[in-house]
Amino acid sequence: MDTGTAIAFAMVALGSALGAMTRYAIARIVDSSTFPFATFVENIIACTLVSFIVFRFAGQMDETARCLIVVGFFGGLSTLSTFTTDCVRMLFDDAYLYFAANVSLNIGVCILGAMAGKWIADII
Repeated sequence: MDTGTAIAFAMVALGSALGAMTRYAIARIVDSSTFPFATFVENIIACTLVSFIVFRFAGQMDETARCLIVVGFFGGLSTLSTFTTDCVRMLFDDAYLYFAANVSLNIGVCILGAMAGKWIADII
């Protein structure tokens, strides 16, 4: 493995650790006893901020920074696997209204957040 590839892997690992720790901190703060609000918040934050960074710094971010921030940090922060597990649990618990709300809110609001991130990037 060449040095550049090794550095990229190290940046992904570091960013992932920081993103996962951030996700854990949010999960400790946000009450998810009745609905997976923590996962929802984590996904909104990740989708909005990664969109802002990708569009604001397109062509300006080197590979090391991209691996650390976009691939690593936001990959560790966003929670598609948790989201899908929550959805399956809701289906098996016959909580269809919660399932529909979870899917609609996560997908809809995250897309709106990503659009907001791009819009903010365009005006800054």
